[in-house]
Amino acid sequence: MKISKTFILGSMIGSSLILASCASSETGLKQATANNIGGVLSNDVAVSDIDRGATTVSWKAKVNNTNYSCESDDMVRKVNCVAKK
Repeated sequence: MKISKTFILGSMIGSSLILASCASSETGLKQATANNIGGVLSNDVAVSDIDRGATTVSWKAKVNNTNYSCESDDMVRKVNCVAKK
């Protein structure tokens, strides 16, 4: 049985997209925000305005009445959150 290169490539791309969406799920973003800010639990974080791009994800977060603007790579490995004034 031959498997076409197109099928293999499609499967690889699909798997990558599924993994990326899991990393940038709401729960994952709450945890990433808490880790980046420090001193808070993920349950203390509210996320909104999630914008998933091809290679990045950005979102707004609120922690203890402070608003943050956050961004990361699509796998949520390099997170940067900045408090909004």
